[in-house]
Amino acid sequence: MALPLAVADALSGTEEGQAGVEEEVRRLVARELHDRVAQTLTGMLVEVENFKSEQVGWQDVVHQLDLIQVSTRQVLASIRQMLHDLRGEEGLGGTFVDAVRAAVARFEEKSNIAVRVEVKEGWPQALNTAASLNLYRIIEESLANIRMHSGARNVSIVLGPLSESELGLTVVDDGRGVDTDPERPPGMGTIGMRERAMFLGGQLQIEGKPGKGTTVSAVFPKALLVAEPSPLSQTIPLSEAKRK
Repeated sequence: MALPLAVADALSGTEEGQAGVEEEVRRLVARELHDRVAQTLTGMLVEVENFKSEQVGWQDVVHQLDLIQVSTRQVLASIRQMLHDLRGEEGLGGTFVDAVRAAVARFEEKSNIAVRVEVKEGWPQALNTAASLNLYRIIEESLANIRMHSGARNVSIVLGPLSESELGLTVVDDGRGVDTDPERPPGMGTIGMRERAMFLGGQLQIEGKPGKGTTVSAVFPKALLVAEPSPLSQTIPLSEAKRK
């Protein structure tokens, strides 16, 4: 668990201090759940209830479902960010792009597969910690699949804006092509990549053609990748507070 720096500085490491830390964390979590989750869900319920009383056409139904989908993704991203903050998971160190380039260098050394990394103009200078970690893991898993299964000789990783409100990630190889038969159950790595994309409010697709390589592409709302961290993230570990 974690606590604000101001609270941690005031603690003496006593049992009373620890109880104070736990109480402050409970207040922080309650406030975050109210502001970032409960209010959004309440608004969704009100909108759905109002919509039920209206006479609408199919296009109106589709539009309303789109709005619900956006709100659901926002709630999911908020919960994911809170869980990340509470775990105190460490960041990558340095920038996201630097971490990707370092991972690519290690991959090339081990696999003898050439990788080109392209960062297009408009890609954010900094991502929030949850976005950096999950995007990094998606790329890492993609490279692992390429090394183990594709027989590829070249890989291209592209990071860039798709619009003013969306960011895109693609990993393309020239290998034998992944089997995308819907009847074939996806592997755990594929499921993990899709879940990580979903946690960031995005969508991930994998396309492949026999002998023509595989493309992993993902689209994310820009706002959820570069958003300011929540108050819970302005914290230090409880173990460190106890040492004060």
